[in-house]
Amino acid sequence: MTLTSILPTLRDSIPSPFDREAWPARTTPTIDDVVVAGVSLLRIVDLCATPCVYTGAAVIPMSGGVVSSTDATTVVVARVAATDAGSIRLDATFRLHAPLWREARLLGRVSHAYEQAFSVLDADSGAVSGAVRIPGDPRVGDLVAVPCSGCFSVGDVRPSRGR
Repeated sequence: MTLTSILPTLRDSIPSPFDREAWPARTTPTIDDVVVAGVSLLRIVDLCATPCVYTGAAVIPMSGGVVSSTDATTVVVARVAATDAGSIRLDATFRLHAPLWREARLLGRVSHAYEQAFSVLDADSGAVSGAVRIPGDPRVGDLVAVPCSGCFSVGDVRPSRGR
């Protein structure tokens, strides 16, 4: 439990805490964005639409922030396509990846709603991909960023064209 979980209005002035080892090296959260090596994820969405990916060097676990010369971490930014009381459907598919759902962050707006658990539904199959704790007022069109281990391309998270 963090201060921004207990008092959601604090999100107006401080970013929610995050695990630096789960994100690419040189990642900094802001109150409504995540900046990776000086590049705003919101700006990437402006340029590339969703879903989109940003890959950077991984941080070596339990190293105090040492950058790996061999491993990568990819951040996927997806848009909420549908929502109901207990789930959100994103416009991305995660069937080939292991997202760190505990690190998912809402981008683009600051919410004062208390955090709530939501099942994440895959864009292709509608199957549950995982569970996130995000502010309890998700809206269609909201952006969610989630880090994943490894290096992959946007084609790996785009849903099938048949849908």
